[in-house]
Amino acid sequence: MIGIGPADPRYPARLLDLRCPPDPLWLDGDRDASAARAVSIVGTRRMTPYGARVTRELASACAEAGIVVVSGLAQGVDSAAHAGALDAHGRTVAVLGAGITSYLADARGRRRRLAHAVRSQGALISEFPPDAPPQRWTFAQRDTTIAALGEVTVVVEAPIGSGALITAEEARRLGRPVYAVPGPIGVAASAGANALIANRRANALTGVAMLLEALELPAVQRTQADPDEDARVLDVLAASPLDPDALARRLGLRTTALAAIIARLMIRGRIASTADGRLARR
Repeated sequence: MIGIGPADPRYPARLLDLRCPPDPLWLDGDRDASAARAVSIVGTRRMTPYGARVTRELASACAEAGIVVVSGLAQGVDSAAHAGALDAHGRTVAVLGAGITSYLADARGRRRRLAHAVRSQGALISEFPPDAPPQRWTFAQRDTTIAALGEVTVVVEAPIGSGALITAEEARRLGRPVYAVPGPIGVAASAGANALIANRRANALTGVAMLLEALELPAVQRTQADPDEDARVLDVLAASPLDPDALARRLGLRTTALAAIIARLMIRGRIASTADGRLARR
């Protein structure tokens, strides 16, 4: 673990856009990960199956394209974002609301395993001293750091009052693009994200292809339409709705490859997501 200040050449340049850049910034893991091209993916701790699927698809696609996924290592959307990047063998950075030593000492079970996986395949960072315990204000503070580290911020699911909305607002203040994933009307988990879109404080994100376009990746890295693959997905879903993992297994496709097809078919109105997160043909 090291502590670096704004004058250090290893310091993430995007953090210098903050009013008060963290000084020092504590880092444990890959020192280059926090300075690489990155997207911040955030959302509620109480995500729905729909939110879990979308988060993992977006994070996996970014990781496969060489983009670092930044989030806050909380339950729900944050953890799904880190896991999606790790599953795609990409890098991910977790910005903690406590000191790194304190966080690792308190973490248990799945959360502890994920933290160590993030550290081995990316980095844990914190603007708080290693032994500092979490406080209510430290989470709001780290939300601004998450926004600053990402070239683009994506809010997947967020209820009214969610900390993810703080991240979105800080990204806007920094002049960074903000996207929100539209959710069903009346579902609390999506109320804040839908409000961002309705109030024109975020662009509606309709799929992986749009996010990769926002990151201005070379055309070779973007997913291209394949009519045959589209037809295969529609044929399988003609029998009955399926969850994305089951559909991927049935088709023999990687989850990230299927995610692009799903996004394309949803945009065209050919398939829809059911209340329990499965996919159905329209």
